[in-house]
Amino acid sequence: MLLLVLGMGTRLASTAAEPAVVTARRLAREAIAAHEAKNDRAYLSKMEAAVALRPDFPRLLVNLAEAQVANDRPEDAVASLGRLADLGANSPVDQNKNLAALYDRADFKAVLKRLDANLNPVGDHEMAYSLPGMTGVIEGIAWRAKTNEFFFGDVHLRAVWVRAADGKVRRFSEPADSLFGVFGLAVDEERGALWAATSMAPGVSGYTPEQDGLAGIAEFDLVTGQLRRVALLPSSKRARVVGDLALAPDGSVFATDSVDGALWRLAPGAKAPERFLQSDEFVSLQGLAFSADGRNLFLSDHTNGLLSVNLAKRTVRRLDQPPNTTLLGLDGLARAPNGDLLAVQNGLRPVRILRLVVDDAGESVVDVKVLESAHLAMAEPALGCVTDDYFFFIGNAGWSRFEDPEPKPTAPRPVPVFRTKL
Repeated sequence: MLLLVLGMGTRLASTAAEPAVVTARRLAREAIAAHEAKNDRAYLSKMEAAVALRPDFPRLLVNLAEAQVANDRPEDAVASLGRLADLGANSPVDQNKNLAALYDRADFKAVLKRLDANLNPVGDHEMAYSLPGMTGVIEGIAWRAKTNEFFFGDVHLRAVWVRAADGKVRRFSEPADSLFGVFGLAVDEERGALWAATSMAPGVSGYTPEQDGLAGIAEFDLVTGQLRRVALLPSSKRARVVGDLALAPDGSVFATDSVDGALWRLAPGAKAPERFLQSDEFVSLQGLAFSADGRNLFLSDHTNGLLSVNLAKRTVRRLDQPPNTTLLGLDGLARAPNGDLLAVQNGLRPVRILRLVVDDAGESVVDVKVLESAHLAMAEPALGCVTDDYFFFIGNAGWSRFEDPEPKPTAPRPVPVFRTKL
C-alpha cells in the first residue's frame, strides 16, 4: 500500500524551524482543499511545492500527476509517474479515474510497464521456518545467541512465544501476566532479561478506546520467562503505542512511541521510563538501532524516513538519501555486524527489505540496496533481528485479520519467518 500523507493541521505558512515533512503534508492538504473548491491552479502550485520539498513521497507524486492532468498538462503528469517508477514503487494508476486522460497515451503505457516491473520479485525469499498454529498478531522478534532461541511478540494475545533451537514453539510468558499487546523485543544477556514493548491498541484482545495511553516496557527473566515488572509510561489521556525498543550499551532501554511522537528511555535501575526526546520530525516512529559506537540512535519513521538522534545533545535530524530513492514506510530496523542498517519497508508497494549504508558522520544514507521484495508469502512483514549470518524477519504479522472494530478469534495459521544473508 502507498503511504497516507494527510493529517490534521491548519497553519497557513511555514516557519523557519518547521521540518520539511510538516510543510509538505500541510501543502498537500491545502492542495486538495483547493481542488475541492475547483481552484485547480492552486491545486497544482501547492502540489508542486509539496513535491519539491519531499520528492520521495509516492503518494504526493500521484497527487501531482492528478493535478497536472486537471490543468491540461499530460506530459508533465506522465513524467511525475515516471518519478514514481524511479523510486521503485508501484501504484494502480491505470485504475485511477483522475488520470483517465492519460490511458491511451503511449508514454503512459511505457510508464505502466516500469511501474509493473517494480512488482517483480527480488532476492531469494528464503523461508527459515514457520511458527505453526498462530492465532494472534506476531509483530516482534529477538534472537538469543547463547541458546539459539527466537522470541516473538504477540500483539493480539498479549503474549511472548519462544522457538527453541530444536524448532519447538511454546508460550514463554504466562497468561496471567499483566501485559498489554506485545510488540518489539530485545534480549539482554548481561542482565538475564528479555525486554518487551507493550501497549494497548486496536487489535489487542480486550482493547477499548478508554485504554488508549496504557503502555510500558516489560522485563522478563530470560531463562524462566517470569515477568519481573512492567515499567509503565506516566499516565496520559493521549493515545500511545510503544511499538519497538533497543538496548543501549549502558543497559538503558530506548523505546519509540509511534502515536504520541516521543522517544522514551528506561535507565538502569529506574522505576519508570522518561520522555527522552520529542520532535516535530517524529511523525510515526517505528524501529530503532544504535550506531556502532553507541553515540547515535537511528529511528525509522513510517511517514518521514530515517532519522538520527545524537544522544548526548538530544538532537534529531532526518538523514539525506540518494536521488530516486524512498525511505517512506520503514518499520523494523536493525544494525548489521558491519554497521549497515537493515530495514523492513512495509509501507510501500511492493514491500521490501533494504540494506542502508550510512556515511561515517551519520548524516546521510549513501546507498540503498533492495535485498528482498515482492514475494507473495511476504505480504505483511513486521520486525526483524540480526543473527551471526542472517537478518531474520516476520513475513506476515497478521494485522489484516484484526482490522474489524471488534476482532474475533481467527483460524490457526503458520506465520512465515524469512531470512536474508548478511
